[in-house]
Amino acid sequence: MKQVERLKRWIDDGIIQLAGQGLSPKQLYTSGTCSTIVTSTAAHAEVETNAKFDWSATYMPHETGVSPRNSNIGGAALWVLKGKSEDESAAAAAFLNYVAKPETQAYWAEWTGYVPVTNAAYDKMKSDGFFEKYPTREIAILQLTRGEPTVNSRGFRFGNSNQSSAILVEELQAVWTGKKTPQEALDSAVVRGNQVLRQYEALNGGN
Repeated sequence: MKQVERLKRWIDDGIIQLAGQGLSPKQLYTSGTCSTIVTSTAAHAEVETNAKFDWSATYMPHETGVSPRNSNIGGAALWVLKGKSEDESAAAAAFLNYVAKPETQAYWAEWTGYVPVTNAAYDKMKSDGFFEKYPTREIAILQLTRGEPTVNSRGFRFGNSNQSSAILVEELQAVWTGKKTPQEALDSAVVRGNQVLRQYEALNGGN
C-alpha cells in the first residue's frame, strides 16, 4: 500500500514519467530522458548497446527499518506435456538437458542478461571472470538469493497468472489516472484475482 501511494504521489509531482503508447522505460532511459528505471535484468543487453553515457545498476530499494529479502523470480518457463510418444518425450528430455548444461546457461545469461537457472552455471560465469568485467550482471543473482526466503518471497505458481497480472496492471492504472484510490484498486485486484483462480479451479480441478 505504501509503495502504491508513493508512486502515485511521485507521478502527480512529476518525479515519475509513465511510458505511454509506443514507448518503453528502456527507451526513455537509454535516450537520456529519465535518470532511473526499475526493470528486468534482461534489459542489460539493450542498455549496454544503446546507452551513450556511463550507467550502473543496484539492488531494489526497500522500506527503512525493513530487512531486505530475496526478490521474486520472473521470466518464463518450459513445460513438457504428458501423453506424447516415447520418442517425443526422449527428445524433450534431451533438449532440457542441453538447456540446463552450465555452458548453455552461461552463454544464454551472458548474451541476454537473464540470470542463469543453476548454481553450476553461475559458478562457471564467476570462474570465467564474467562478473569482473560486467559487475552489474551479478546484482540480480545476489538479490534473488539474499536472506531467508519467506512465504511472500518464494515466487508464485498458479493458474491463469497472466490474467491476474493484467488485472493488477489495470487496477494500478486506475490509481495513476485518479479514478481509484490505492486501497480501492488493490482491494478490487484481490477480488478479481480470486475470481480468476476460482475459474481455473472449476475448469481444471482434479486434472
